[in-house]
Amino acid sequence: MKEAIRLLRRQAVACTRLDGLLGELGAAIRQSMDGRGISEIVQRMEAMFGEFSRLEGEQRDFLKAKGQKNMVSFVQAQPASMERDVAMRLLLQTGDLQKRLSRQIAAAGELLQRSQEFVAYHINVHSKARASGTYGPPGEGADAHREKIFDANV
Repeated sequence: MKEAIRLLRRQAVACTRLDGLLGELGAAIRQSMDGRGISEIVQRMEAMFGEFSRLEGEQRDFLKAKGQKNMVSFVQAQPASMERDVAMRLLLQTGDLQKRLSRQIAAAGELLQRSQEFVAYHINVHSKARASGTYGPPGEGADAHREKIFDANV
């Protein structure tokens, strides 16, 4: 049981660190027009993903040795004790952190998508590409350029 608690604590710490990095990433995307600082945050996130991979491998080996499918079933199969209560609280905490991470990842993806659309729009405007009435008056001559240089649907 001590091994399970140790794994769950390490997972909770890793989730908390990644939560902080995702917050930094979101702030950097919102505040930086040139993307400064984003690559450093992403590199630190990549290291965290490596840590998650190692933790997943350790947990898989642990559960295989104990003959259990997942950590919840392992903890629930243990007799009532103080250690079991600690492990259950850690499972709940880790689950909540993982849900929060999912929401933050979705939000970061949305911010990146909007940033890409913002850049594509401004490139089209500056290059005077006319894909619709947004860029110029409708019905200009037959030789008017009607394609976007960067189409968001590509």
